Amino acid sequence: MNRTWGVVAVSVLAFAFAATSMAAPKGLSQAEAEALIKGNTAEGTNRFKKNMTWYFDPSGELRKRDDRGNKGKAKWSINKQGKLCYQDKHMKSEDCVAILPRADGGYDLPFDAQWNWQKITPGNPHNL
Repeated sequence: MNRTWGVVAVSVLAFAFAATSMAAPKGLSQAEAEALIKGNTAEGTNRFKKNMTWYFDPSGELRKRDDRGNKGKAKWSINKQGKLCYQDKHMKSEDCVAILPRADGGYDLPFDAQWNWQKITPGNPHNL
């Protein structure tokens, strides 16, 4: 019986170590996030898999457009933790989310809107 408990204890400890050693994806720092998006345009998809374009004006205004030409505006900022904070007219309060780099060079923003950026372009080439 002691041997069985020993095997169980080692198994539990191994599982606990594995679970804590699996690092969550690291988001960008405040400086990295600002350098990436401030004054630049992101292109990708939202949670509905709609193609989207977002322009992050240096003034803190976000201008966005979907693939059907629908446009919207919001406010944006980067907090001290490097998270993108976003609020549009449909939201009661702002939502902040880490910008997570992907191996393919894109970025995931895992919050309710589920933004996935495939491309970041300097400036505002789409005149949003």
